Amino acid sequence: MKNMRNLWEKCSMELREWRHEKKELGKGTVLGILICWLFYDRIWIVMFIWPLLVPWMRQQREKRKWEERETLRKDVREMMQFVSNGLSVGYSLENALKAAYQDMKEAGGSEPGRLIRELEILTETIKVNSQADRLLLQMADRIDLEELRQFAEIVSIVKRSGGNLIEIVSRTAEHLGQSLQIKEEIRTVTAAKRMEKKVMSVMPYFILVYVRITNPGYFQVLYDTVPGILLSTVCLAALIAAGRWAERVVMIEI
Repeated sequence: MKNMRNLWEKCSMELREWRHEKKELGKGTVLGILICWLFYDRIWIVMFIWPLLVPWMRQQREKRKWEERETLRKDVREMMQFVSNGLSVGYSLENALKAAYQDMKEAGGSEPGRLIRELEILTETIKVNSQADRLLLQMADRIDLEELRQFAEIVSIVKRSGGNLIEIVSRTAEHLGQSLQIKEEIRTVTAAKRMEKKVMSVMPYFILVYVRITNPGYFQVLYDTVPGILLSTVCLAALIAAGRWAERVVMIEI
């Protein structure tokens, strides 16, 4: 009974997530209908394969989170450079963070990213005489990004120990910035392979659609016989497994 209750709670949580992911849900539904038509010639089978939407939605969620983290890394790199520049011209840490927020806000356009929103909270909190290094650590805890956490910890240590904040922050920003730049360069070099992965993943489906449209009876033996249905199922499973494996390869953390 307890296991059933836990399963029901997990299902309820998953369905609540879907309410905010209508675009991905629509894509998954259309893909399911297309698969049923291509591999079984029976669209109504989609009613029995709807549980496959669960791993599909989770995969799309993981992909979206990965993309958001990559965007955050780029924003953190910019912020560290702005803060370092502010300290170099004589700003205090508090004013350097405020200046970084203003510069990033102007560059971010009408839709600010998560880091800009967090910097807005930080700069507003600084106005009530809160310590900038402590607020920076709190922001790093909320965002949970390794590069930002390292930067915040180093700034906090230097502020407490009374070291040369300008020089240490400048070196830290340069070091972490170089690390992020190397990661971006590696992703740029592998961009062609990621595009090849996308093309190779969708190409089998395009070929099947083309054959079905130009020669409707070509696959009929696969739809009307048990061995044909089994072969279609094996091929579909192989395509899904290959696509999932390729997705994991290109989403590897560098």
